[in-house]
Amino acid sequence: MSIQVIIRFMLLCCWLCIHFIPAEAQRKKTVAINTMAHDTLRPADSATISRNLKKAAADTSSETRIRRSDTTVALLINRIENYTLLLNQEMSSLKRGFDTSGITEMLPLIDSCLALVKLNIAGLSRTPNLNDIHTNKIMLDQLERKLNSWQSTLFSYYDRLVEINDTIHSLRRDTAMRNIPSEDELYGFYVGQLSNLITKFRAVDSANRANLIKIGLLQNKVANRYIEVSNLLEDMNFRIQQFTTHMFNRDYHYIWRPARDSINPMTFLQVVKVSLHKSTKVLGLFFAIHWPIFFVWLLLTILFGWWIFYNIRRIRARHEEQEAEAILLHSKFLYRYPIASTLLFISTLSTVLSIRYPILYTEIMWFIIMLALTYMLHKQLPKTLFRNWLMLMGLLVVYSLNNLLIEVTYVEQWGILVGSALSIILGIRLLRETSVSTFAEPKYTAPLLIIYILTAFFSMVAVLMARVTLAKVLGSSAVVNTFMAVNLYVVTTILLEAVYLQVEANKTSSSFISFVDYQEVQNKLRTLFTVLAFFGWLVLVSRNLYMYEVIYDWLSDFLSTSRKLGSLEFTYSSIIVFVIVIWVAFVVSQLISYLFGTSGQQSTGKKNKLGSAILLLRLTILAGGFLLAFSASGIPMDKIAIVIGALGVGIGFGLQNVVNNLVSGIILAFEKPIEVGDVIELGTRSGVVKEIGIRSSKISAYDGSEVIVPNGDLISQQLINWTLTSRNRRVEFSIGVAYGSDVQQVKEIINSAFTARTGVLTSPAPIILLSQFADNSINFKVYFWISELGDAGPLQSDVLAYIYGEFNRAGIELPYPQRDLHIRSVDESVIRNFEKPDEKS
Repeated sequence: MSIQVIIRFMLLCCWLCIHFIPAEAQRKKTVAINTMAHDTLRPADSATISRNLKKAAADTSSETRIRRSDTTVALLINRIENYTLLLNQEMSSLKRGFDTSGITEMLPLIDSCLALVKLNIAGLSRTPNLNDIHTNKIMLDQLERKLNSWQSTLFSYYDRLVEINDTIHSLRRDTAMRNIPSEDELYGFYVGQLSNLITKFRAVDSANRANLIKIGLLQNKVANRYIEVSNLLEDMNFRIQQFTTHMFNRDYHYIWRPARDSINPMTFLQVVKVSLHKSTKVLGLFFAIHWPIFFVWLLLTILFGWWIFYNIRRIRARHEEQEAEAILLHSKFLYRYPIASTLLFISTLSTVLSIRYPILYTEIMWFIIMLALTYMLHKQLPKTLFRNWLMLMGLLVVYSLNNLLIEVTYVEQWGILVGSALSIILGIRLLRETSVSTFAEPKYTAPLLIIYILTAFFSMVAVLMARVTLAKVLGSSAVVNTFMAVNLYVVTTILLEAVYLQVEANKTSSSFISFVDYQEVQNKLRTLFTVLAFFGWLVLVSRNLYMYEVIYDWLSDFLSTSRKLGSLEFTYSSIIVFVIVIWVAFVVSQLISYLFGTSGQQSTGKKNKLGSAILLLRLTILAGGFLLAFSASGIPMDKIAIVIGALGVGIGFGLQNVVNNLVSGIILAFEKPIEVGDVIELGTRSGVVKEIGIRSSKISAYDGSEVIVPNGDLISQQLINWTLTSRNRRVEFSIGVAYGSDVQQVKEIINSAFTARTGVLTSPAPIILLSQFADNSINFKVYFWISELGDAGPLQSDVLAYIYGEFNRAGIELPYPQRDLHIRSVDESVIRNFEKPDEKS
């Protein structure tokens, strides 16, 4: 190797060290700065080196020197170009940056909320207040969720930066870059390309270091606040537990003491001001964190309102004005108050589901519900009941404002006493009014009012015994629970009316809803909606009594605790899930049967072509529910094999008929020899198919009875289906005229009975045949086709009546039976009696 080449190589190595080593030292310093921030949150993930760099390293692992050939120089230049493209991509990612402005802007709001919580915690030692503790807990819950989401975002940013950092510094491990071509004409070009690469390297490394420092510092800030929120949240949970334990202890002085408040230094107005400030802060934070939820509620409101107006418009378009009005008047709330009903439904749904929403948000929903209900009931209730309702709404407003107060005052103590007394008076008046009023109140009105009176009475006792917080909880719960019970009853009615409007709007269409029998469905839906409303009311009661968390935690522990029965390990929650999934599958299957397999077809003459598909759908739902029940409950799927084996043994011992009927039902669903609405004859039984079930089918007979036929009989016996392909039917009857009648005239009269008669088909045309010469008459056979087999009786009656009238006008006689009497012997006295009148004459 020449001395010139050696000198050039040494100079290049020195130049590389000058440019790369400081950058590497700075990188190590940057990583050390951020190690503390990252290690406090999570261990650093191993960086993933890009595929191109791994390939390049593999290619250069065996290279110790570069040969002096044009091919080797081309490979080096190509590698520099690849590295340059890679650095350009990483720089592009860094220039786009990592958006942390939202986190930075909201950190002061987090700090102000934490300061507010700390201030309230400092005041809890004076007058412990359960509402204030729960408000603090809700605020801390929202802060914890938000900080947790920020941490996840910052973790992803940091991992990406570490990946970029490892990628760009993997260039230093490529030793092949230190080999240079010996040719003079290539040396300058190579050094220039390498110089550009190093410049890009240092720019990318600098930008990456800046982002690492920025993200690391922000991670520290978020982590510190997350730890502080977690500590405060644990403190709130402990305070709630302690307060629940000591709820029945005295927490304020007795009401008959002087008005000077020695416990709470703040006046009532000061408490109101601080409470409203805190509640609005909590609500603002909640809006800032969970704004998509409110967008969802707004969207649901628009969709529900559009659905109601759309169905009302369709009913009016499909019926005459008077008929449409008669149909719509069956809707007591939705048709008369569509906007109020929509707001009521969505607000109630939001209130029931808002388990951990701020108290101010819940009370805003109460206010919307109160306005909507009052507007809807002002003409529905008698005047006396409506005045009592307004009094209940007044108490609701007072208790709602009282729930916002974060500390107990002497004025509030007197207000709770007056409110409980008014509640007792109102409850007694309502109980007396409902017992004598002719207004049709709900079934459980009396028990609800008794609970309302007793809860208000206990609130009065508690406030007199200086248990102010307990009295506040009981008094508010009494009013809110009664108000929400009425509200849920109205919401249940609104849901039933919504289904009614949907059915009526589509009855004349060709869609599957046209087959729905609303009267059958209404009973099932009323029970379902009532059960759901009752459980929703129980949730509201537990929340208003601040027992929801305790009950929820106790039930969770009780249901999730593992238990053993021999070698079998189970939990009550798995059993409940299994039963609920099976029950839901069965209810859904039955509901589908009621929706689309009802007996409304007999009167309308409409054939339900969905019957077979519904049977398959029901079988699929039941089978899917069974498998889902095993999966959701955590029962191993191999246990199904045991069940199937036991089922096989049962089949061998006596379930042959059951399985036969089950398989026959599947055959009926696929082969479709009958469908819901078909008119069939099976042996001596005939009627309209009402339902094709899994094991048996129902036939509605013409005498009003319902015949249950096993599916196996429908497959194995000869079955006549009058409506398999159409509802056309041939009708025949016989008629006789006296001897001597004009046969051609008789035919013309009979044929005229079918001319332009509605329901009688012209193709095939009616057939009139002279069938026989009988003893007393000339008999004709008449055949004609009708378009609807259900009209056979009325049409035949009309035709015969027409023919009889035309025969009378034409003088054609319908003969009486004629008989020749041959007398073989008779008493002589009888003959003399017949002869005597002749002699006298």
